Amino acid sequence: MSGEGEHTKADLDAIKEMGTGLNNVRKAFEGLDKLKGKYREDFGHGDLESKFEDFAENWELSREKLTEEIKALAKIATAAAKAYEDIDHQLAEAIRGAQKGNSRKGGN
Repeated sequence: MSGEGEHTKADLDAIKEMGTGLNNVRKAFEGLDKLKGKYREDFGHGDLESKFEDFAENWELSREKLTEEIKALAKIATAAAKAYEDIDHQLAEAIRGAQKGNSRKGGN
């Protein structure tokens, strides 16, 4: 997999967009209304109401877990994009420094 001349390329824009998109999904999840008890009158009393309440309770717990996982992934994507940008800038500075050093040697 690794050989001379092979390079890894990261699409920084895609990574940044992923972080932003994940944060948007997290915000949407956090903004959803709680379902439990909300439609009690619509279902009436009985089995359907009970099943929906069970679903609503499970959905709330699952949504909280998903929200935390999405938040973590968004942080990872944002941190990865920043790290790649920092490395890119450092490499560019090193190349410019090497080019300046070589041009000075050639002029002597």
